[in-house]
Amino acid sequence: VGIGGVSGLWSVKDIVAHIYCREQHLADRLGEIARGEPEIVCTTRSDLEAFMEEFRYPDFASPLMSEADDWVFRKYRSVAMNELVADELHAFEVLLAGVRRISEEVLNERGLVRRIKEATIEQYRDHGADIRKRFKRSLRQL
Repeated sequence: VGIGGVSGLWSVKDIVAHIYCREQHLADRLGEIARGEPEIVCTTRSDLEAFMEEFRYPDFASPLMSEADDWVFRKYRSVAMNELVADELHAFEVLLAGVRRISEEVLNERGLVRRIKEATIEQYRDHGADIRKRFKRSLRQL
């Protein structure tokens, strides 16, 4: 599971951490939108550092986050895979709960359908294909 080279240099664990943090980020933003709070994007380094301290993941919407995945990989490298998977499953449930709390009109007006698709369906499809391809090749070599 910690084998690199599954998706570029990423391991399966890196992929799960990447998906988890993006889902949690979006789930939290959906919660804010559902409560009528403004969605704030960090535009200064100090705002970004405060955001990361509060939420424990990067502000993926910020133009300052060019190295978000490297940060995620370093943060979750020592976390057990089963804990990371449990966190990802929980983040997905929170994301779904957020979707259910927002009207279809708001989801469409705010471009949230596209963002949800990018954070879930597209990630699963792209990385799932990489995982299947990598481990299919490994199994053939046995």
